[in-house]
Amino acid sequence: MSFSLRTAVLLTATALTVGGVAACSSDSSTTTGDGGRAGCITDFDANTDYFPDKQTVDYAENFDIEYHNSYQVLTVRQPGQADESYVLTRCGAPKPELTGDLAGAQQIATPVTDLFAESTTHLPSLEALGKLDALTGFASADYVYSETARAHIADDDVTQFATAGQVDAEAVVAQGPQAFVTGGFEDPAFPVIERAGIPVLDNYDWLETDPRGRSEWIKFFAALTGTEKQATETFDGIVTDYDKYTTLAANQTPVSIVPGLPYQGAWSVPLASYSNELYATARITHPWMTDPGTGSLQTDLETVFARAGDAPVAISNSSNRTKAEAIAAEPRLAEFAAFRDGQVWTSSKRITDAGAIDIYEQGVLRPDLVLADLIAIAHPDLMPGHEFTFYSRLQ
Repeated sequence: MSFSLRTAVLLTATALTVGGVAACSSDSSTTTGDGGRAGCITDFDANTDYFPDKQTVDYAENFDIEYHNSYQVLTVRQPGQADESYVLTRCGAPKPELTGDLAGAQQIATPVTDLFAESTTHLPSLEALGKLDALTGFASADYVYSETARAHIADDDVTQFATAGQVDAEAVVAQGPQAFVTGGFEDPAFPVIERAGIPVLDNYDWLETDPRGRSEWIKFFAALTGTEKQATETFDGIVTDYDKYTTLAANQTPVSIVPGLPYQGAWSVPLASYSNELYATARITHPWMTDPGTGSLQTDLETVFARAGDAPVAISNSSNRTKAEAIAAEPRLAEFAAFRDGQVWTSSKRITDAGAIDIYEQGVLRPDLVLADLIAIAHPDLMPGHEFTFYSRLQ
């Protein structure tokens, strides 16, 4: 969100009290809250560095973190828009005097313990950081795969603010969270939420094309929740495994696949994208890998059959459970070599009855597990006895 899209709201100077003690709040005029709360500064010293565990952003392109003694500047960028910066001040410290581009920046006291989040991709990070309890509002439990997260969100104390598909600004404002993290798309509710004094932070994890970059957004949530050390350790472990699998497959001859399956008469194939990055790393290829453009290309079955009908493997994100189910929807799929030979794979091994698929949730944080599955599909000799996490072969 840039200032050109939404006007940032300068928070009013309001002293909050809980049981007679000043609470940690983003709209305190002189400090960001009381040192009595866990994680807050109890005896502020301007010369002390209150961020001993600093995060570096190495793979993500769409956010960065800059450190000052008592506050961080979290900058989020969306291609084609102005950068948006948020000032995250450790509670108990005075609010920093900000000038220039930061003068109108939204300010949040950290660690945040009252957080609303919009996307299922946010949940694995909060779980991994041990901060799911900080999540006090979420769009809807219906879209969530994780049983732990779904149970937490279904609790009466957690507000579900988009059960009808759109953000209910009134429900958000009524609860007054310390911060609201968006799914990276504009919504008319956001300016309303900001005007109520609730900081709205954009999250563009979905724009990252490097799988490690998408995973690295765990550090975004660590900055909010004060779990920087845990985030670094978790992410470093993911990268280590990802790089291990990358090296394992590096010298293999790429295996040709049919990318995707048709849906309602259309066939979507990936161009320069997150999916193609994973395919290339797993030594998988398809006829559109080097085509110009980004995102995906909408085409038809005839075109796909002409270019990939002989490919020995098909890989898709379809929710089909069996080959027969897919062929019933489109009988011509039976003519593809991958269907004849029983090598049709989908990423719907872990799916709820409501249709929530875990590769869009846990798979975002754990690209190492996605990569391992893809290598096992394309180069099974490299992964004998592999236990698939997200993918399964249609029977």
